[in-house]
Amino acid sequence: MKLLDGLSGKKKSLILAIIGIIGLALIIFGTFGEKENEEISKNTEENISTLEYIERLENKIGNIAEQITGSSNVRVIVSVSSGTEYIYVSNEKLTENSSSKEYITVRTANGGDELILLKEIYPDVTGVSVACRGGDKPEIQAKLIDVISTSLGVSSHRICIVGIK
Repeated sequence: MKLLDGLSGKKKSLILAIIGIIGLALIIFGTFGEKENEEISKNTEENISTLEYIERLENKIGNIAEQITGSSNVRVIVSVSSGTEYIYVSNEKLTENSSSKEYITVRTANGGDELILLKEIYPDVTGVSVACRGGDKPEIQAKLIDVISTSLGVSSHRICIVGIK
């Protein structure tokens, strides 16, 4: 603190206060970058989860189509409306003029904070396409459309069944 020895008490206090504010600002702005990185990694995890969800549905539909057609040569494509939606535990404060939401976190073993997942909402299925042996036969189409429509809640006009050789 030899640099500050020649200054009066008020100037020392002012300089120390400015240094403190600058340090605090650096800490605050430094955490914004961390939050963005966390959001990017969470978005990547969400996309992977949505892709896994679609793959599971395609496998289940493929398995039932194999049972109905008797052929293991089945291809399925499932279309969804969006990605998986995650709802986290939060406190919402409502006033007459504004509202604010504060997410509740828990401290992890490595010292970081983690959001508490309340609910995971899978996307709605918007369409299903199945290509299989016998898919050009009306009775096979009807069975597959009924099974898919009933199990996924998709209307029959959003389901396409085609035959392959």
